[in-house]
Amino acid sequence: MQAKVVKKEAFKAVGVKWIGTFEQAARGEIKTFHHEFLERKNQIKNAIEPENILGLSYHNTEHGFTYYLALEVKDTQSIPEEMEFITVPAYTFASLEYKGSAVHEAYTRLYTWVKEKGYTLIQNDLEHLEEYPGSFDPLKDAPELKIHIPIMI
Repeated sequence: MQAKVVKKEAFKAVGVKWIGTFEQAARGEIKTFHHEFLERKNQIKNAIEPENILGLSYHNTEHGFTYYLALEVKDTQSIPEEMEFITVPAYTFASLEYKGSAVHEAYTRLYTWVKEKGYTLIQNDLEHLEEYPGSFDPLKDAPELKIHIPIMI
């Protein structure tokens, strides 16, 4: 699958938050977190595309990161209990669609592509945006996602 540049407008989302270390993520905590979100995503009202799950990664802690699983929403009048409202500004992204078991290799390939093209990474807020199909079950299925990394052209 070929990397490309994609522009996304600012959007609002509602979802759940996980904070942890890279080691916890590597042990599968995010897979469990994702699975639990699938069971609750229907509680989010006014979702624009209920079958497009967003993973938002912010590397904003000393030894780990904050990760949201969310749905883009039209408005935020109704936020389910234990969920949060997230605002994502407009970005230009380096993007890659991926399906397989070696997601880290897809990320490496995308970062290499960004460098080869001479683009500048924007890593001061949102580190990655991932998009998963609503049918993806992280406890059973091989990863299937679109990876987006913020860049400046």
